[in-house]
Order: sequence, then structure tokens, then C-alpha cells
Amino acid sequence: MALEKGPYIGDVTALCFAALPSRVVLAGTGAQLDCYNLETGARYFPSVHVFDGIRVHGIVAAAAESSALPPAIVAVHGEGKAKLFRLSTEALEPWQCVPRFSKWILDVQIFTKDDGHNVVLAIGLSDNTVCLWDTSSKKIVSNFHCPERCLLYSMRLCGDSIQSLQVAAGTIYNEVLVWGGKGSTCEAKIVHRLCGHEGSIYRITWSTDGCFLGSVSDDRSARIWNLQTKAVIVLFGHTARVWDLHIDAKMFITASEDCTCGVWSLSGELLRTLKGHTGRGIWRCIFDRQLSMLVTAGADSSIKLYSLSERALIPTTAKEMVMYRIDTGKNDGFLDSRSEYVRCLCFEGPSSLFIATNQGLLQRASLLPSGDVKQVSILQTPERSPLVCLDIFKEQLVTPEGCPSKEVLVACGDGQGRATVLGITSEGQIAWQSTWIAEAERQLLGAFWCKSLGSRFVFTTDPKGGVRCWAMNGETSEGPRHLAYFKSSLSSRIVCMDASLEKQVLVCGDQKGSLLFFHFDSILFEMEDPAVVEELDSFRGAHGISAVANVSISEFSNEGTKTISTGRDGCVCEVFYQRGQLSSVLSCHRVEKIAAITVLESVLCLSGSKRRIGLGFSAADFVLWDITNEVELKRISCGGWKRPHSSFVGELPETQFCFAFVKEQTICICRNWDDSDDSSPLQALQKQSHGREVHSILFFPDTDWLFSGSEDGRVQISRYAQEDLTVFASLEEHVGGSAVRALALSTRVYNSKTEASGIDDMQHAVLFSAGAKEVLTCWELFDKPEQISARWLSTHSTFSKKSGVNKDDLRYMALTVFAVESDGVPVYFVVAAMSNAILTVKAFDSSSKTWSRIAVLQHHKCPVLTLHHAVLPCFSQGTLANRFFVFSGCTDGSIAVWDLTNSVASFTVGEREKAQGLRPLSGRGSQGGKARRRLNHQRHPSQQQILKDPQSSPDLSQDAAVLSPVLVLSCCHQSGVNSLYVCATSSSTLSIVSGGDDQSLHFSVLSMQEGAGSTIRVLSRQNVANAHSSAVKGVWSDSEWIFSTGLDQRVRCWQIAQDNQLTRSCTCIIDVPETESIDAHRSSDFSLGRSSYRIAVAGRGVQVLNLAV
Repeated sequence: MALEKGPYIGDVTALCFAALPSRVVLAGTGAQLDCYNLETGARYFPSVHVFDGIRVHGIVAAAAESSALPPAIVAVHGEGKAKLFRLSTEALEPWQCVPRFSKWILDVQIFTKDDGHNVVLAIGLSDNTVCLWDTSSKKIVSNFHCPERCLLYSMRLCGDSIQSLQVAAGTIYNEVLVWGGKGSTCEAKIVHRLCGHEGSIYRITWSTDGCFLGSVSDDRSARIWNLQTKAVIVLFGHTARVWDLHIDAKMFITASEDCTCGVWSLSGELLRTLKGHTGRGIWRCIFDRQLSMLVTAGADSSIKLYSLSERALIPTTAKEMVMYRIDTGKNDGFLDSRSEYVRCLCFEGPSSLFIATNQGLLQRASLLPSGDVKQVSILQTPERSPLVCLDIFKEQLVTPEGCPSKEVLVACGDGQGRATVLGITSEGQIAWQSTWIAEAERQLLGAFWCKSLGSRFVFTTDPKGGVRCWAMNGETSEGPRHLAYFKSSLSSRIVCMDASLEKQVLVCGDQKGSLLFFHFDSILFEMEDPAVVEELDSFRGAHGISAVANVSISEFSNEGTKTISTGRDGCVCEVFYQRGQLSSVLSCHRVEKIAAITVLESVLCLSGSKRRIGLGFSAADFVLWDITNEVELKRISCGGWKRPHSSFVGELPETQFCFAFVKEQTICICRNWDDSDDSSPLQALQKQSHGREVHSILFFPDTDWLFSGSEDGRVQISRYAQEDLTVFASLEEHVGGSAVRALALSTRVYNSKTEASGIDDMQHAVLFSAGAKEVLTCWELFDKPEQISARWLSTHSTFSKKSGVNKDDLRYMALTVFAVESDGVPVYFVVAAMSNAILTVKAFDSSSKTWSRIAVLQHHKCPVLTLHHAVLPCFSQGTLANRFFVFSGCTDGSIAVWDLTNSVASFTVGEREKAQGLRPLSGRGSQGGKARRRLNHQRHPSQQQILKDPQSSPDLSQDAAVLSPVLVLSCCHQSGVNSLYVCATSSSTLSIVSGGDDQSLHFSVLSMQEGAGSTIRVLSRQNVANAHSSAVKGVWSDSEWIFSTGLDQRVRCWQIAQDNQLTRSCTCIIDVPETESIDAHRSSDFSLGRSSYRIAVAGRGVQVLNLAV
């Protein structure tokens, strides 16, 4: 029997370059070490566990100077331990282990002697001493002592040999002492005393020549000390503590707790701010001058690469891009409706921009390499009517006379309701023009091309949500033919669209965040009169109340037509539309929040790679964001999204990007376009995970898929396969970014009447998460080959978007869920513990997507931190039926048992019918209108009052039953019950295991008596004192084993004997600090006739363990 540690995902606390012979990156994640190939981004070999329960604090690598030594020598240290390894492309082999020191090791340095045939390791300790470890004799051969013996926060060693060794020590008195020894003697003297920091000094860095010293501090600053001239450069600009610093010959680089990296000039000017990490900050940064590559690592477990070439030394706002400026008019001060100003901008390509103005002037601006702009006036509307809309379609066309040479089509509309389509040559001349009356005066608001339809159709929109489709006939003498008028029932202006003749659908996004689907067929082309087409279906509030910015039909599958939309709520919404013979099916499969962008304009999928690039705004800045690698590529201060703007991005966004915006009646164009740049895009060596504490973790039953919920507000899907733990996907952030406190997974649907057994069915797998701002969110899970995908179902919240808080400031603390079949539809009963010590029972109808509060559980006087449920088949009046029990653990040390059988039966039989007719909450926080409407049938009379009240709660049942516990187990713990797990050991008995702040485990066995009442008998109770040396935070159990974990960073395995007594079997020190949760399942992989368990532990990171029994 053995408990083996698996991979760990968490804080990356150490980085180092090494040569094998090409450059590689060594990274310390928790107690494990990884080696990455910089060219491919892949690991050379699986992760190597260096220490037990001790983080890797530092890594130093040195190339061997003798053939007798391995290609590279690596020294790793953490707390008071240090180890030496031999590094090759095949493996990282342990070499020597230095005896543990009583003081913490702050830095190590590798030296060679005896003509490179022997290695000496210099070890800097926190008491301001340096020891020399000789690898040939395997002992400490010398010690250096600073004249001032004091405790240190940081230390860094410098020197090419032991004779030239210098020590920089950051003391607890906020000063840096520079001292050194003389050869192998113990003499040392202080050379420099550097004062100036106003906080603890976290890290010290030397320049390669030893002339400069850098330090970072708790005072949010970094200081560069010139040891020759005594000059000091202060780098101040971070909004939080600075953790690391690199000194280069041409720049300084800092890494901070504010999740940014600062690139500074040698004079101390901030050149650029690099973003990409989330959570508690960036721990480490290293830079390679030869590769011009910066590597950063942080609390979110990601390792990111940035290219810092010579361009990085030029401020972003100044010379990184060529700036073009176009003066648009001479207006003195105030503007009115007749003033001349820019209304629309639209890039034709990287060197051409179309401009539409308020006085009806259409211009084409050509951007010259010299930085000049060549402007050509193309069109002037009659009576100088303002051009209110503009769109461009670029394609090789044929003129009415049959002459090819058309390069671009321009569709625009003016204030008189006239729509115009122009064929523009490469010289900026009008080859042909078609103008017609599309709408009444001031009723034409938009003109669009659908790229998938080519140049055959142009669409115009009006203020009432109508869309007109016009067929271009290619003749200049006649206007296009009016084919159809698509009428929206929501009466909100259409702002974007896409269409497919193959799937016969037109998808539109409106100004209030909704998506509308219309029938679009070639039959419309054969009708003599314009057809009026009603919408087939709509997804109200797909982007809340924010406008849809872009919509595109992505692909077709058995699930329907996949549509991807982006909105000004910063989200990407993935919707599938499937049209049947009698009705249509519209389902939202995924909502992805792009945290770095608050207003998301569009998402580009680059054809040359799998990268997705997000374009949008964050506050007053335009942001180009690499969604795949979670790295910020560009940031331009422009004043926000409400002013006219346009962007154009190539296949390599780092060097092919244009952005234009209007500021103070001037068009500012930022252009960076280099077709000759063949550099490959940067990547993340390690995917991003949770950047903060993980509060809950769950296995999907009988698989190695993991779901985790974190303080950062995200729910994440990971997979354990081939001894590796990989982040697969991140689900939508909770409303308001609220922390995820608990997760609950339902994969079994029970029958409340006669059938005692439940049914495991992947089609009914639903994941629920509870947030710290009284937010409940659920996702439907789909099992696909080699992956699990999630589709957002619903969000239930009292969170106010206007005030930013929930009314009573309540928080969910714990969650448990079970599903019961009602008329062939699963109904999910969600029991949630709130911070006011009240437990609420809500029912979620998966068909109508409505929430109903059916019961309130009142007994506890203190908050409940953990919940669990159990379903047992029992005989009642001669019938075998399921009984539903909920167990709650309170901070007063008691455990309560609740019987929800009657409440479940009452809702599934009668009360559910009242809720079926109500329209569900749609979109991200949208209520679907103030009065929630019925779908496809009449209102139920009993619901009239609720429907009329616009301020009614999202809970449909206002009169919830108040229940009391059927059993209370008092004094299970001397203090709070942190964790609780219930397991059915037979058809009539249950076992309850709990862990508390008193460091103990409590184990009880209950017997359920048959009959109509809830008669429960306690068979046995056992308390295991000092089960852990600190608070027990997580427990899991089945009929044979109990697994527990606590703040002591231990996982303990307990075996359950026949007499229900617990026996401790084995213990493992884990790499996860501050553990919060544990889950396990029996693995289906059997070896040599023995079963095994997978155990997942979460806290500041996630780790998987294996137990063979």
C-alpha cells in the first residue's frame, strides 16, 4: 500500500535559464521542477519532485567546464534545504543533497575548482553567513560571516570565483549590506551600506559585471544602486509590492504583485507595462539578451514569454508605431448638428482608411511609409447630408461592362435615408455608383455587408429593429432590388449581423444585447414583392443589457448552427441554433468572459495558428489581447469606445496592427505593419490556472476530469492524464467577479415515487457553483471524445449591477445538489448555506430554466460551512421510495440532519406546474424584461400577481416551507465543522465523517428506520483526536476508506474496520499549502488485481495523489 504524489498546479516561484546546448527554462512549481524547450514550448521530461512539502525558492544552473562533469549542473534550494542535480536532455538526475540547515537558504552559487573537475556550492543563509559545500568531500569546508550578524529577508551572491565572491544582504532594517570574504578565510568586511527603502527588501539582483545592484521592496519601488558612483535610480510606478528585478545592459525589468511587468530605461523611465498574469502577482522574471526574450511566472501557475527587442526600449506611446494625424476641420469651440466632424472610420487595409463626415464627405486616406497621408475626396452627398454609416467589402469584382479591376466596395447611408454603394479602384476613383432611397429621413442607421455572402447583398437597418435586404444587380442606372424586410419583435436597433444561405439563417445582434434569428432562403430572391420575415427565435439578453458588438456564423454540426457573438459586456457568447420541422431550438453552450477587456469589439481566429485575438477597450484604452496565451499585445490610450474608431489586424498581431480614432477633431492613426517579420508568435510555456486560493474541487465520477472553483471567481476544468495535470478550460466568471466558495455536481437523476435506484446519465450532468455575492450559476456538461465541454444554463443572483452589491450582503458558504425526475424532466434541488446561518432549498427546472425556493432550513445559530446529501431507498406504506436527506456542519461543532422527502415530492407533483409557464432568466444577468413572460402558452392564474410585480424576487415560490432537523449530533467538534462527507454503507445505514478546527475527525454511523416518519438511530460515534497537527479542512469517504487533509499539508488515509473503528494507514506530505478541499474516486484502472484511488487536494494550487490498495 502506497500513497504517491502526482503533479501540482500552483505558484511558480523560481525561474532559471540553462543550456542543453540550446537554451531551456527551468521552473520551480511548488516542490517540483520542470524543464521547458524554448523553441517548442514542450517539457523535456516529466516533472521532478525535489522536496517534500517545501517550495522551490531558487534555481541556479551552470555549464560544466570539464567532460568529467554532466552537461549542466543545477542547484535547487527551498527553506533550509539544497540539492544538486545533473541536467541533460533526457532527465534531471539527483546528484547530491546538502544536509538541512537550521536557517533558511536565501541564495546559492555554483563554482568550479581544480581545473573544472570539482564543484563547490556557495550557500547564503538568512543569518547573514555563507557556507561552502565541497562536492568531492561532501561536507561544509568553509564559512563566511558578516561583521554585522542580523536576520535577512533576502540575499544574492555574485562572483566568478570563490576569491571574488561578494554578498548583498537585505536586512530586516530595510538596508542592503554589501560585504565579501577573502579567499578561503573567514575574514569579511562591509563594503557598502545602501539605505533608502521604506519597507522590507524582498529580492536583490546583481548586474553581470558586478557594478550595479538592484533591490525591490515592500514600498512598491525598485532601486538601482551604482556601486562605483554611489548614484541611485528609483523605479516607482507599480501599484503593489515589487517581487523581482532584472538588470540588463540596456534596460531594467521589474515584476510586481499587481500582475504587471515594468520595462524601464536606464534613466528610470517606464517604457512599457506588460500584462497577462492574474491573481496574487508575478513572482519571478528572467531575461535572455541573446534571445531578446523575457520569461515571467506568477501565482496563476502560468509561464509566459515576451519578446523584448530593440523596439521595447522605445516608449509605446511614442515611437513603437508610426503615428499619422489628419486634421478634420476648423471648428471654433462648440459643435452643433451642422458642424463638420468625423462620424465613421473604416480600414480598407493596412495602408488605407475611409472617412465619413457629418457634412456628407467620404474620403480615402492613404498612409505613406514616410509618415505622410494622401487624402482623396470620393463622394459628397447632396445638400451635405451627414453620412451616418459606413461599411467596406474588399473583393475582386466585375464592372457592369465586364471589366475586372474593382478592389473595394463601399456601402454608406446619409441622413436623408439614401443608401449608396460605390465601386472604388485602387487609385481611389469611383468606377460605378448606385444610390437609392432605403428609408425615410433620419431612419437609416446602418449599412452592412455580410462577408460570407460576398458582394451580392447589402443590408440596411432602421431604429425599430428592422433589417432590409437588397440584391445588388451590378448596374449603375438602376438601384438594387428590395428582397425582404426582417422585422424584430424586440424593437431594438440592429448593430451587427451575419448570414448563411447554406443553413438558411440570418443572425442579428441588437443594441440591447439580444441575438435574433431569421429565415434567410433563396426563395426570397424569386418573389416579386419584398417579403416581411418574422424572427424564428431570439436569445434575449445574451450580453445582458450591453450592445452586441459583433456576430458571426462559425460552423455547422449536428448540434446546429454555431454562432459566436461578442458584446460590450466583455463576453464571448457561443450559441447553437437548430431549426426543426415544427420548432427551433436555441441553446447557449458557452459564455466566456475576457477579463482583460471590458468592452469586447471582436475576436479574431488567426488562420495560420490556433490563436484567438480579442480586440476591445479597457477604460480609456484600446487593448489587443491574445486570448489563447493570455498576454496583452497592444494598449493604446484613445479615450474609450464611444468615439469613432477602426482597427485592422494581420496574421501576426505583434507586428501587423493598425488602429485609428478621433481625438479633438483629429484622426490619430497608430500603425505598426512589418510584412518582412517572420518571427513566430510567442506562447505560454505553462497554461494559466487559478491565481488565488481554490476553495472547492470535484472529480467527475469515474473519470480523471476535475472541476475547481477559486477566489478569483472562475470555475476551471482540468484533466489528469499520463501523470500530468493539464488545465483544459475556464468557465464564465461569476457575476461581479464574486469568489467561488463551493461546487456541487449532479450526475444521477432519482425518482421520488417508486423507483429506489438512481440513474447515472451524462446527458443530465450539471455543475453548480456558489459565489460569495449570493450568486448561483449552473452549467450543463457534455462528454465528448477526449474532452468535457460545458454549456451555461442559468445564473441566479440578488447581485445588483447598479449598486455593485447584493441587498443584504449575504454570501453562500456551502452547497449540495441532487436531481429528481418529474414528468421526464430533471429537477435539481440546490441546498445552499448562507452567511446568516440559514439554509435555503431551491429547485431548478432544467426545461424552463426557472428557479423556485421551496424550503428554508432553520436551526443553526452560527454559519454553516459544509453541506452534503444522501438518498436512501426506504419502505413507506408498503412502497419502496427514495428519501432525501441533507447534512449540515456548523461552526458551533454540531451536525444537523434534515429530511427533504416531502418537500421534494410536493414540488415535483404540483408546484412545478406553476413555474413551468414563466420565462426563465436569460443571458448574463438579464431578467428578460421587467415582467417575465410565458413561452408558447397562457399565464397560470396563480402566477398573475407575481408576473405583474416588476420588483418580485427571481425565486418563484414566495411562501417557502420552514423545516426543522430530524436529528442533531451535538459536540462533534470543539469548534467549527470545516468539512463533511456522507456515504451510504448499505440500503439503510449511513456513515458521516467530519473534520474540524479542533484537529480531530468525527465518525458516526446512522441507521434509517423504515416507515412513514423520519426515524433515525445513531449506531456509533467515534472521535479521533489530533488526526492532524492543525485544522482539518477536507474529508472524503466511501465504505472502506477515509481521506483527510489539513493545514499541516498532510493527506492521511484511514481504514474503516468491521466494527466501524478507524485505523490510520498512511500519510503523505503534499505540495499544496493552505488546503481547503479534497475529493477522490476509485480508479477504474486495476493493476495486479488491486484497486486504486485518485485523490485531489486544493488550496493554493491543486495536486493529484494516487493510492494503491
